[in-house]
Amino acid sequence: MPRYTDTHAHYFDRKFDPNPHNFNDKFNKYGGADTLLTDPDFLSKVAAVINVGTNLVNSQTAVDMAGKYPYMAAAVGIHPEDAQGLPDGTPLDPEKELSALRAWVSDPDRRKRDKIVAIGEIGFDYHWQPMDKDLQRAFFEGQMQIAADTGLPVIIHDREAHGDSFEVVLKYPTVKGVFHAYGGSAEMARELTRRGWYIGFGGVATFKNAERVRSVIASMDLSKLLLETDCPYMAPVPFRGKINHSALIPYIAEVIAPLHGLTVEELAEVTNRNAEELFGLSKVLSQS
Repeated sequence: MPRYTDTHAHYFDRKFDPNPHNFNDKFNKYGGADTLLTDPDFLSKVAAVINVGTNLVNSQTAVDMAGKYPYMAAAVGIHPEDAQGLPDGTPLDPEKELSALRAWVSDPDRRKRDKIVAIGEIGFDYHWQPMDKDLQRAFFEGQMQIAADTGLPVIIHDREAHGDSFEVVLKYPTVKGVFHAYGGSAEMARELTRRGWYIGFGGVATFKNAERVRSVIASMDLSKLLLETDCPYMAPVPFRGKINHSALIPYIAEVIAPLHGLTVEELAEVTNRNAEELFGLSKVLSQS
């Protein structure tokens, strides 16, 4: 049975609090994140996980969790929704937040100790209203500059902002990373991968109405393809609407592998290698 790298997860999310009523049947005795993340069946399917922060508070939690699980690394950053204020309504000061993030990731020894492999989740989100595009841009470009200065890859959130996201990428040619939960065109995917970027796909690829997403996957360079869950959200069919987690990636692989004429074993090998090439996971996971 192949084991997969989940390049985008949020295991600090409150949906992973103990709740036996909204999980899938496989883990219907689910007792919280630790029960899941140490389950033998889960571990038989998972090679590595990147726990991705969305603000500096939960980024620290992502790092703390990565320190607990040998197969888990962390990404730290400020999501475009969080850039507009924390869930409790607390506004964020770009200068203060970006200075704190820069201080955190600028020391390579500290990054290695904290198992930080990327800056993320960063980007634009034009879906939710009201939004402040200028504030989102300040956080996005500020974090891209930190990535340029540190050499870290980035994890980009791009929702209904494809043109503006691509424009920012062009401004920072030395920065590489992944567009996660990709929803753009095949043409944009080709331009990104030609520039060394990776593209991440998850449960949406299994949805009945996602033919366009599958066509993009089928057209793209396999050497730039990554698998992800975005858990606890976007669970694949047949678990759509349930809490997602990394051990459900095989359901995603079963849909994606045939698009490139691969077995799921071959897809796991390719995408695990791609994740290693972008994030250098072995450099931090081997220390656990």
